[in-house]
Amino acid sequence: MGSEAFKKVFIGEKVQEWVAQVKTISGFAKTQPHAAFAVFTKCLQARWTFVSRTIPGIGPLLTDLESEIRHSFIPAIFGGRDVSDFERDLLSLPARFGGMGIFNPSGKARESLKYSEELCAPLINLLLRQVEIFDPVSLKEDQKTIRTIQDVEIDHQYELRIDAIEKNSHAELKRAIEIARQKGASSWVTAMPSEEHGTVLHKKDFVDAIYIRYAWKILDLQDRCQCGKNFDLQHSLDCLTGGFRTLQHNEVRDLVADCLRESQYRGVVTEPELIPLSGESFKYKSTNKEEDARSDVKCIGFWRRMRQAYFDIRVISPYARSYLHKSHKRIYHEAEQDKNREYKARINQVENADFTPLVFTTAGGFAPQSNIFLKRITEKLSEIKDIHPSVTAGWLRCRFSFALLRTTLICLRGTRKKKSKYAPLDGDDVERAMIESRMAY
Repeated sequence: MGSEAFKKVFIGEKVQEWVAQVKTISGFAKTQPHAAFAVFTKCLQARWTFVSRTIPGIGPLLTDLESEIRHSFIPAIFGGRDVSDFERDLLSLPARFGGMGIFNPSGKARESLKYSEELCAPLINLLLRQVEIFDPVSLKEDQKTIRTIQDVEIDHQYELRIDAIEKNSHAELKRAIEIARQKGASSWVTAMPSEEHGTVLHKKDFVDAIYIRYAWKILDLQDRCQCGKNFDLQHSLDCLTGGFRTLQHNEVRDLVADCLRESQYRGVVTEPELIPLSGESFKYKSTNKEEDARSDVKCIGFWRRMRQAYFDIRVISPYARSYLHKSHKRIYHEAEQDKNREYKARINQVENADFTPLVFTTAGGFAPQSNIFLKRITEKLSEIKDIHPSVTAGWLRCRFSFALLRTTLICLRGTRKKKSKYAPLDGDDVERAMIESRMAY
């Protein structure tokens, strides 16, 4: 049997095996889509990726596998939704480029082999030359250089693909891709589901999260809100009925406080009262001059030793109509400036303390000051726990990503009820009401 015939037989058998595995996971995905997605992206697709990196010319032999992925697995984790050609291409991008990391095995085979050959070239050259003594440090440096060049080339190719995808996309999807590409916005996509760490999404939440990510019409969404207005994603993030907006803010506030405590900063307090004013004047009229003014979190020694640091948090929706024609950089800048005008002068002058605005988006994005805050927390935690900073930073972004995502999903699916026109009664009121209504005990 020739090499080509052997390859077709060998790969054919493997493809049938992989197709069967994808079918099994697709069945499982109907009840546990998040777990099935993790199994597929973290484990299963590595099997044919490895074969693609070592055997040339197998791309055409993987078309049946791609067909099974597209027509069975993807609809199973997307709540039955089929995807178009350009949407399939978008999903095949890495999460940091706005995709889901569900690679097209047929299309990826050629580039996988190419990059594998380039990376192995220095070692192959040594073997062909029969070099008995070589410098392993030099070999690693050569491979590191090759990886750097490859990363630049890969990123460029992804950018070209995104440009092509956006040409076939409507304005909402373009905006969604921009939001999904912000640093931290895809942490929930790449995180492993773990009950212990609270990174598991049930099937409704996982499907909703994907539909929000790509600005698709969310399934089974109510038409009207309890407040009487039309209900959609943006209204769910704006509506005051139900108190979910406050819940979202407080969840992030408490997570910031927990991170400060874990980093062993002293004097961590949530909702700290500010010193009342006694005639002080400030540059901006928008400065908070309320007598009972509070910040969100404070601690001691964050920026300077033995000096208090105050933080105030704002969670903004990048889907808001007023933000549609603004870049994310401008949105972050305006939000941080608003917080600075409201608190910075008062805290600097009256409290003699530092102030930092922490701005996040409901999609998991971090404003510049929030990134600086995260970096400092990362350095402190890495030193305490003796963990590499990149691991710590990834874990912190994941925690914030899930906190923001879960509260967004609660805003979307939470039950909203109007306040009762009857005020709650205390013990004396109950007794009086029973007597007045002549009710027997």
